Amino acid sequence: MRRTLLALSLALPFSQPLLADDHDHHQHGSLDAHEHGVASLNLVVDGNQVSLELDSPAANLVGFEYQPSTDEDRATVARVKAALEQADGLFTLTAAADCQLQQVELDSPLFAAHDHDEHEHEHEHEDHDHDEHDHHDADEHEHEHEHGEHADIEGRFDYVCSAPEHLEALTLPLFNDFPAMQRIQVQAITASGQHGAVLNADQPTLPLD
Repeated sequence: MRRTLLALSLALPFSQPLLADDHDHHQHGSLDAHEHGVASLNLVVDGNQVSLELDSPAANLVGFEYQPSTDEDRATVARVKAALEQADGLFTLTAAADCQLQQVELDSPLFAAHDHDEHEHEHEHEDHDHDEHDHHDADEHEHEHEHGEHADIEGRFDYVCSAPEHLEALTLPLFNDFPAMQRIQVQAITASGQHGAVLNADQPTLPLD
C-alpha cells in the first residue's frame, strides 16, 4: 500500500481505481500478514481532494470470513456494506475543512457473494437448480475457510474539501462500531508531509498538520 500512496502523491488521477483486477498483494506490506484485529488505512491529500484506502480482514468488520449462507449472515454483510458506503461512522475529518464524501468503491468476496445471493433470490422461483448450485458453492467456501482461506474488505473513500487548508486531523470513530478492530496502521501524505501512527480505540486521532 505504501507504493499506492507514493503513486498517488506523484499526482496520479484520483479517478484511477485502486481496486483494479491486477491489484498487487505486495502493496499490503504495511499489514505484514492477514492478522485479525489489525487493518491498514492510507490517506492522501491532493489539493482539495482527500482519498482514503482501507484494507482490513473481513472478520474485523463482519465477524466472519466465510461466504454468507444464512439470513443472519447476509443481514450482517448488508449492514456492514451500507455502513461503509455511508462512511459517516468510519472517518471524521476536521469540520472546518468542510469535506464531503463524493465516491466509495468497495471490494470483498463477501460483498460479491451477497450481491449474487440477492440476485438469485429475486429469480429463485424461475430455476431451482440455482439453489443447489449455491449450496454447493457455500459448502466449498466453508471447506476453504476451514483450511485457512481468508477474506479481506477493501474500500476507497474520496472526499472533496471546500477549505482543505483547515484539515488538521483524521479521527476514526469506526472503533466504536466495530470492536473487533483493535488497531489500524495509518499512513498519510498531506501538503505538510508524511504522517503515520497506529490508532486504536483509546487513541483514534492522527494529526495531519
